[in-house]
Amino acid sequence: MKPIVLYSSKSGNTEKIAREIASELNCRCEKIDETFDSTSIDLDNFDLVLLGTGIYGAKPNSELLNYLNEMNPKNNVNFALFITWVGRGTTDEAVYDEIKAAVEAKGQTLLENYYSCLFEGHSIIARVIGRFIFPDAKGHPTAEDLSNARKWAKEIVRSINDF
Repeated sequence: MKPIVLYSSKSGNTEKIAREIASELNCRCEKIDETFDSTSIDLDNFDLVLLGTGIYGAKPNSELLNYLNEMNPKNNVNFALFITWVGRGTTDEAVYDEIKAAVEAKGQTLLENYYSCLFEGHSIIARVIGRFIFPDAKGHPTAEDLSNARKWAKEIVRSINDF
C-alpha cells in the first residue's frame, strides 16, 4: 500500500491533522495552495490519496477543489477525506458530497468512511459513524484529535488491504 496525503489549510488545523496522518502512515505529505505544482505528483504511483480540507463558507478549500478538477489519474486510485471545521451553519456531509462529486467526475472513488474534526464551542460531541467528531475549537487539534486521526488513517489502510 502506497498512500499520500494532500491537503489545503488556512488556519493550520488541517495541516496538523495531515502531518499526523502522514507520520502514522510514513508517507509523503503535500500542501495544496496557490503555489502548488500539480504536475509534481503522479497519482498513478499511489494506491490511496488522503485528502484534507477545512470548511470555509460552507465549502471545501478552493485550492483543493481546483486540484481535483485538474487531476487526471489514469489508474483507479482510492481517495479518502478528512475535514476540520467549526460547527456554524454548515455540515461536513455537504463538503463530503462536493469532494465526492469532484473525485467521481474524474472516474475515481471517494471512500465513505471520512474523518471529521468538529470544533464546536465547549460542548462535547464524540461519536463514531464512519467518521469522528470532536469538541471545542480553542486548542485544537488536541492530542486526542491527533490520536483519533492516526486511528482513522490506519483503519482506512486496513480496509483497503482487506478489500
